[in-house]
Amino acid sequence: MPTSTRDSVQAISVNAPAAVVFDLIADVDQLKRIFTPVIHTAYLERGESADRVERWSWERQLDAVRSWRARRELDREAGRIRFRHENPNPPMLDVAGEWSFTPSGDTTQIELRHEFTVDPAHPDAEQAAAMLDRGAGMQLGRLKHVAESLSSIAGLEVSYEVQLVIDEPIEDVYNYFYEADRWPERIPHCLSASRKEDVPLQQVVVMDVQVPSGAIHTTKQARVCFPNEKIMWRQLEGLPPLDDMLYGYMTFTQTPEGVLVRTGQTELLKPTGVAKRGWTMDEAKGHVAEVRGGRNLDALKSAADFLRRRRG
Repeated sequence: MPTSTRDSVQAISVNAPAAVVFDLIADVDQLKRIFTPVIHTAYLERGESADRVERWSWERQLDAVRSWRARRELDREAGRIRFRHENPNPPMLDVAGEWSFTPSGDTTQIELRHEFTVDPAHPDAEQAAAMLDRGAGMQLGRLKHVAESLSSIAGLEVSYEVQLVIDEPIEDVYNYFYEADRWPERIPHCLSASRKEDVPLQQVVVMDVQVPSGAIHTTKQARVCFPNEKIMWRQLEGLPPLDDMLYGYMTFTQTPEGVLVRTGQTELLKPTGVAKRGWTMDEAKGHVAEVRGGRNLDALKSAADFLRRRRG
């Protein structure tokens, strides 16, 4: 059966300047703030008018992590970002497209166009085409929300980091955190954990943990692992009551004293949750950074103790 190229075009009007919306898409580091499935992004090559980027996201239909790499051409003056995927996931054979940002009075007209080819013999060909079209519409909706709410979103975000030097081999330190399915053997408050990794180093982890009140809390994370370097993650389910969004990282750096482990996260707080506690937003941010940052530091100390005991 011959293949054919198809088009998908979605458009939306956004009450924000074209330059602002252009920058949100041009800067791939912003994508975690905009699109809730995104776990991690990276520049593979970067120039003023062209780049090569990679993005890792959780695919709900597969309940798995998938990545794509794309080459992009950025034309700020014309308000266009063209892209072509280097590694489209089956049944896609080729995916290219363009973002366009056109000023219109106080608003910006955004169009997201895809040109794609699917494998006609693949049983999921039509489903994949429909998912691409639906996903484009969802991206535009999220972009509109973030672009129109940038200042308020910035006021609700809190980021923090803790660190500890662990005097053990870097492979052991990294593996302690990589092997999430073994945490019940290692972390007292972790009652159960499962790790799904159908693509190497791309994980979905489900855990049952006992919180200080004694209640059992189930969480689900998507993670992207870079051996002996870093683990990037995003919480998908079981968000803390104060949060609308939660994602973070862990990095491992060899130093003369041992492995410097940094763990940090960003939370988007709920105004209603903060108000229910009777806190100001600054008080809520301080509480989150102190309490959850403290728990993260406890986790690092627990890892150091476990590895030291195992070494004997």
